[in-house]
Amino acid sequence: MGALCHCVSAQERITAGDADHGDATDSIRTSSVTAFHSRTITPSRTLDGKLLETLSSQSVADALRYFSGVQVKDYGGVGGLKTVNVRSLGAQHVGIFYDGIRITNAQNGQVDLGRYSLDNMEAVSLYNAQKSETLQSASEYASGSTVYLKTRVPVLEGRRDRFTARLKAGSFGTISPMVRYERRFGKVLMSAEAMYLQTDGDYRFHLKSDKEDTTGRRLNGDVRTTRAELGLWAHPWGGDLQVHAYGYTSERGLPGPVIRRLSDQYAATDRQWDDNFFLQSSYRKAFRKFAFLVNAKGTYDNLAYLSDPSTNAAAPFIHNHYHQKDLYGSAAIAWYPADWISFNISYDQRWSDLTCDVRYFNYVQRFDSKAAGAVTVTRGGFSMQASMLWTRVQDITKGSPEPLSRVCPSVAASWHDRSNILTIRSFYKPVFRAPTLNDLYYTLVGNAHLKPEWARQKDVGLDIQPLRSEAFSTKVSVDAFLSDVTDKIVAMPVASQFRWTMMNYGRVKGQGINASWTTASRVAGFTVSTLISYSYEESRERTDPEAISFNGQIPYTPWHSGSAVIGAGKGPWNLNASFLYTGARYRASDNVPENRLDPWMTADLSAARSFSLGKGVMMEAGIDLNNILGQRYEVVSRYPMPGRNFLTRLTLKF
Repeated sequence: MGALCHCVSAQERITAGDADHGDATDSIRTSSVTAFHSRTITPSRTLDGKLLETLSSQSVADALRYFSGVQVKDYGGVGGLKTVNVRSLGAQHVGIFYDGIRITNAQNGQVDLGRYSLDNMEAVSLYNAQKSETLQSASEYASGSTVYLKTRVPVLEGRRDRFTARLKAGSFGTISPMVRYERRFGKVLMSAEAMYLQTDGDYRFHLKSDKEDTTGRRLNGDVRTTRAELGLWAHPWGGDLQVHAYGYTSERGLPGPVIRRLSDQYAATDRQWDDNFFLQSSYRKAFRKFAFLVNAKGTYDNLAYLSDPSTNAAAPFIHNHYHQKDLYGSAAIAWYPADWISFNISYDQRWSDLTCDVRYFNYVQRFDSKAAGAVTVTRGGFSMQASMLWTRVQDITKGSPEPLSRVCPSVAASWHDRSNILTIRSFYKPVFRAPTLNDLYYTLVGNAHLKPEWARQKDVGLDIQPLRSEAFSTKVSVDAFLSDVTDKIVAMPVASQFRWTMMNYGRVKGQGINASWTTASRVAGFTVSTLISYSYEESRERTDPEAISFNGQIPYTPWHSGSAVIGAGKGPWNLNASFLYTGARYRASDNVPENRLDPWMTADLSAARSFSLGKGVMMEAGIDLNNILGQRYEVVSRYPMPGRNFLTRLTLKF
């Protein structure tokens, strides 16, 4: 019998269109052998099942937009960088985990979520603070918020193998074939997937304000991407083993901001090439009184960037290459002396290096050590987890600073009534981020004397689930939070506007409310589910009372934002409608009229129908109609987003 972790659930699980994928009620995630039951204390939301499959979303970043409290920065076009920011703490305070192991970038600390497709995703989950499982790695305690990407596990249902082929085609010359093969080898499951994406990204745009009225076509937004993945699942020695290999290569244009010029010779022509490979494995096993987890990962990243004045008269010549390697190992042990209490101890070690051909740049290595201890107590409807995280970061290079060592305690608690109708929860968590290698050592920019950036969060929330049945269930979640970021790391000009350096400058204080309402119903053969989310947030710059920006809303944080997703299915049909709203915000902390960005709302529709072709062959045809209102909008200033566009998809399974 596997060890159990009994914690109050605050998880918002959203599915649609298929009864086999559950409903909007709390759900227990169960490992196939060791039966780890995970019910979280901290607020969490999950998109999975048919709804995740049929959303008008192509990447993980697109799906995360539907969670309250999330801002996704999208720099325009398929090829633009996409990063996620939760409660305005900054992208570097969000930990991204791929099948339970963190994705890292020691160079700049940001993970481009645009490169992770939803084709191979079973679920996308967001946790404020951290998971409250009793068995997890030290890295999972180290972020202000965490995003978990769970890849699709083969479900062969007595079959020996399954083959899936999908073709997507749509606006802007987009075409994307994908093949996936799943097979059972005795007690081992295997999946292999390959995907190719090609798009011209040359959509029309229109920017209009009191001072300008600019129309044109987005240039240099083309992308050529290849992704391949291999997954293995087995149960040696009575435990769970998962191995995952990932390869990604791309060539893309970087469209750059739209700037009015007299000639197209100033249009952005920058190019970027990426190669990213990793191999990771995870093994966990449970006994009656204890369990253990071991993770290992190796990563190689290569990035090349070209800026050429022969194609853009305003650009300097830059042709730089960046190489990163990363080796990671972790071990965790959980002990269950009684049903109501458990202890977790974990240790992580990560080695990273960075080299590039930038002039005067010195090769640098980073050793990142983390150790965590946690105790979880559950009595009746009350659950609490207290944890302590120790981090030590040491860099080895010319002029490197002294090692950085910090301790971060956190605590989370929740209570639910006997009927599970009402859940009340709260957490307090301080977390820091070490300066990235670019912050510290980048030529003419880095500052080796930077201090870590601290973020402190306080949260109190509740879930109300008055109805929960086969026919209908509904759930309302509300969280109020406070945040405080000190020693914020920002780029500041020094000798001139052409020479900048990184400095600890700034304090940001925030407060807000995240709310969501989910429903799921099954009536007369129809399955209908809804997700409505809303966020109110104030994140104000509180550094210098004499500055014009003091008490101003920080850049790109709207006061009001929200989303709605409605999914319906009957038999072979699935329909979805989704809406996104972002209110007014500013592109700089000095909230003057010329920095204001207008609110926007988009609406997307998708429809799909499956067919049986006989002899075990299934076909599904679908279409996504995106931004059907033709909304002209910018997520980031001067980076216009596409207008109306469509994507068709055809899938064969046999």
